[in-house]
Amino acid sequence: SPHRRQILRLFIRHFCEHSILPDRRGISRTPKQIRDDAVRDMYLFCFQRGLREVWGYLWSAWYCPRKWKLWARSTCKDFIGRWRTTMTVENLWRNLKHRTLHDFVHPRLDQVFYLIIMDLIPTFSAKMQIFERDFRAGRSNPLTPGKS
Repeated sequence: SPHRRQILRLFIRHFCEHSILPDRRGISRTPKQIRDDAVRDMYLFCFQRGLREVWGYLWSAWYCPRKWKLWARSTCKDFIGRWRTTMTVENLWRNLKHRTLHDFVHPRLDQVFYLIIMDLIPTFSAKMQIFERDFRAGRSNPLTPGKS
């Protein structure tokens, strides 16, 4: 329970990686390298925290080669799957409509652009920093709900 948020962040990062999209250093990796790194990341996370049962579940339900092909974006080497991309774009517009534009009935186009630039992009940017590999480098680990 105290590790759910961290596991979800790792999982989302592994889902979003693709060989067409280079990482923050500009390095592109092959689908095999992406999968190997993802499995290593999740295994080390679980191993360091003594989460054997969690790793067993994650391996059998998500990270084994047969299941990886079903959910990871990186499985298609030459293109990003249309269905996953459509779901991502629909989610973006749903959040824009319900979180950013919820007070406006018929906003003007310039107002929509202003809200996207001033509200949505900074929020998205701050959220993406959390998913970076070295976000907490040099800092103490965050307290989990059971610790004080």
